Formats: sequence, structure tokens, C-alpha cells
Amino acid sequence: MEQTKADVIFREVQDLRNNFFLVSVLYPALLLWYIEIHSLIFGRPAGINNIPGIYLFALWIVFGLFFPLIFYCTKHITEVRSDGIYIRLVPLNLSSKKIPLHVVEDCKIKVYDPLTGKESDVSQSSKKVSPVVILKLISGERMLLSSRKPEELCSAIKQATAEY
Repeated sequence: MEQTKADVIFREVQDLRNNFFLVSVLYPALLLWYIEIHSLIFGRPAGINNIPGIYLFALWIVFGLFFPLIFYCTKHITEVRSDGIYIRLVPLNLSSKKIPLHVVEDCKIKVYDPLTGKESDVSQSSKKVSPVVILKLISGERMLLSSRKPEELCSAIKQATAEY
């Protein structure tokens, strides 16, 4: 059964555009655009003599068009509804991952360093690290939810679990 939009307590849509991913996607794309344009104008690829034209065209389609388009369209959607927390990475996931509210035991905002795996309180953070919402599940597992508005997300999760 499809959920109505009236059940949504909190919704956040994040664009996944940061400089590291931008460079890693645009550098090969621009290089392949240069090679394709050079091959169209001069009749042969720039510096590549052993690769057939159809392979270069396929590489241009995949790395010059498809990856930049997917990178531009990718969004991370987090929704807190009255029956659970829904997470989706559009367009890569066709459906949302649901975390039922009855398995959520606790919700906290902490600063998490992914390189060391250590957590600290937001007030004790000396680095410029964005805070995350950490869910403690009844199974003992922990889940980290990235958010640009962690206070609102945590309060919406607490409100939804209190109503559940």
C-alpha cells in the first residue's frame, strides 16, 4: 500500500556534489570530450593510434555523457514518516530502504570521524566535521544518518517514535 504525503514528518533532499567527486567525474569526461572533438576535426584521435573509433565512442558515451549525467542527478533523500525512516539514493535505488520505528531504541547527534571511527560530542569537536545522527537499534547495531539539518532530523525521529 502506498504511503500518503501527509504521513511525512521530515523530508530532506541532499545533492551529492562535492569537489572530490566533481574532479573524479569531470576529469575523464573532459579528456574524452577533447579526444572525441579532436578526432572529429582532424580525423584521428589525439595521441591514441591503437584504439578503434567505436571503442572511443563507447568510452565517450559511458564516461563523457552517462557518468556526469548520473553524478548530476544523484540525490540522497531521507524521510521520517509515521511508520518508519525511509532512505533512498535516487536514481540508483529503485525503492526506499525502510527502518521501522519499532527497532529504533535511541537517537543522538554526534560528530563522527570516518577515518578513525571515533565519535565525540558536538560541543567537544575541534575539527570542522559535520555532525551525524546516530541511531541505536534494539539489536545493538548502530546506524549513521548524514544530514545537513541533524537537529531537525533527530527531533523528527524522536517525535515519530513517541507517537508510535
